[in-house]
Amino acid sequence: MFTTAFGWFRFITIVEGISYVLLLAIGMPIKYIFNIGEATLILGSIHGFLFIVFGLLLLYVSLQSKWSFIKMTLIFIVSFIPFGNFVIDRKVFK
Repeated sequence: MFTTAFGWFRFITIVEGISYVLLLAIGMPIKYIFNIGEATLILGSIHGFLFIVFGLLLLYVSLQSKWSFIKMTLIFIVSFIPFGNFVIDRKVFK
């Protein structure tokens, strides 16, 4: 799995999706219910880093695999939807 850029992209897609769900499901409630802003600071920073890695790997894999611009753009847009990365994993990497 980690021997190709495609394998790394699949791994980062899942990890980034998990970080997004954790940010929304844990970080945001802790911030707004308990007034602890550090939760979103920490989880948000981790998610932000993973999202940048996801975007760069998406670009690299798209160019390497000769995906169309529309396919690359749709994958990028779907990644903004909670649990969207898991849909990407199921549809693109089947």
